[in-house]
Amino acid sequence: MGFLYLAFFAALLYLVPVALLCRKVANRTSAKMGWTMAFLLIAFPVILLVVGGVIDANGAAT
Repeated sequence: MGFLYLAFFAALLYLVPVALLCRKVANRTSAKMGWTMAFLLIAFPVILLVVGGVIDANGAAT
């Protein structure tokens, strides 16, 4: 259970500066560029982690 708290804290430490960076990029350029940065820095790593977890779970189940 302690690992989940550590993972949540690490995610929070990552997400706060990234969200601020995406907002700064959106203010200086365009909203579309801000959303693109948000996808690349937030959603894309989450997608990669989920896909990697599914592949690892399938490998462990066989």
